[in-house]
Amino acid sequence: GSSEHIWPWSSLDCTKKSRQSQKLSGCDHIGHFGMDAFLGRGAPEMDIFEVQAGGQKANQGPFLKTSVGQPFMSASYQVAPGRPSNRPGPGEWPGPGQWYDGLVGGKNTSLNIGFYGNYNHFLSDRSKNQDYWSDAISFNLQLDESYFNQTRVYRLEWDVPTDESDGYLHWFVDDQLVLAIDGKGVTGAGLGSVISTEPSYIIMNTAISKQWGFPQECPTDCKCKEFDCHSTDWQYLCGFSYGFCEMMLDKTPEYKVNWVRVYQDPSNPLHKVGCSTPERPTRRYIEGHPDLYKEEKDAVPIKGIQRGGGRCDPSAKSGDEDTSKTATCGDERHGYCTKGRVCQCNIGWTGPHCLSHQGFDPIQYDQPDSIEDLGFVAPSVVPKFLIGAFVVLFFALLANLMCKRKFDGWTPIPDVDPSMNVRAPGRRA
Repeated sequence: GSSEHIWPWSSLDCTKKSRQSQKLSGCDHIGHFGMDAFLGRGAPEMDIFEVQAGGQKANQGPFLKTSVGQPFMSASYQVAPGRPSNRPGPGEWPGPGQWYDGLVGGKNTSLNIGFYGNYNHFLSDRSKNQDYWSDAISFNLQLDESYFNQTRVYRLEWDVPTDESDGYLHWFVDDQLVLAIDGKGVTGAGLGSVISTEPSYIIMNTAISKQWGFPQECPTDCKCKEFDCHSTDWQYLCGFSYGFCEMMLDKTPEYKVNWVRVYQDPSNPLHKVGCSTPERPTRRYIEGHPDLYKEEKDAVPIKGIQRGGGRCDPSAKSGDEDTSKTATCGDERHGYCTKGRVCQCNIGWTGPHCLSHQGFDPIQYDQPDSIEDLGFVAPSVVPKFLIGAFVVLFFALLANLMCKRKFDGWTPIPDVDPSMNVRAPGRRA
């Protein structure tokens, strides 16, 4: 798909590994689809927060060697190329020279020793030299009950590399530091990876995992192939983490998001809005590879935002505790529910149920292609003789049409044969 040899690459220059494994590498002599030559492209991942619930405490079980246990929040930067060898093992602390320098954790945090990254291999690869490691540079924050009963503010500060700086990534919860990654530590690893310079988008999801990707051996006699918290069969339950099913069945978990905001410095030319910027264009590449970015039922790779049309209840009243916002299309300020039981959004609101502000890009950096992009440029000044010829031709055609219309319906006079003997009226032969 679209992520193969793209995720989570953040290598701009040409290296031996990027030449082998990076799909759009800094070794490319020609820049196709509007991209620059000799500039690597990719899709690194910055996880603002991921939460693992459960009752497994620190210094026990899979968290035996760490001071942070369940529940915890993880802040991560996933990047490639990763360290190909001399890597720390899962659940173990890194030895000298095995991990990245310059990592700073906040209070009640610990290096995430449970997961250091992935080994990436794809069935379409022709050689094992195309395989690559991706690293997860991550810290975990110990959570308690208050984090699940109160609102919190999760923040990521991202500064891209420049000629004067290697950039940085800083994570905070309620203004308290969780993790600080200095770009010097990333570039200093000597792998070619850097703090991301790619245009990025925000994904919010409620993905539920039995073990959140952490490597853990199955219990004895447990096949770990089928999972069902509602089952009474031990084979369906034994593969879950401790406390997982209890959380899902007995505590009715909810995931509520109050707002999501992106702040940028309008005076900084590096801060731009959009997926295809002058420095990192992407539109033509996506248009040239549509099948990588859509499923069979999709008509186009990038779908438009649905504005209204979500199912609703005309009889529902906003403000009632038992009434969801989707049933009322938000409220009278957002939109209203039609007789056809679908939402109709007011100006300034969008989404199926009119719950989101209708935003826009103030600057369209990458305009759709036009005929000028093929090299044809229409003359900006038309010669006067061409204008005169056009005027003469126009009036000639107009006169011809008027004459034709004038003679339409007339009966033509028949031709007379001079050899015929025609008598004049009133005379005899």
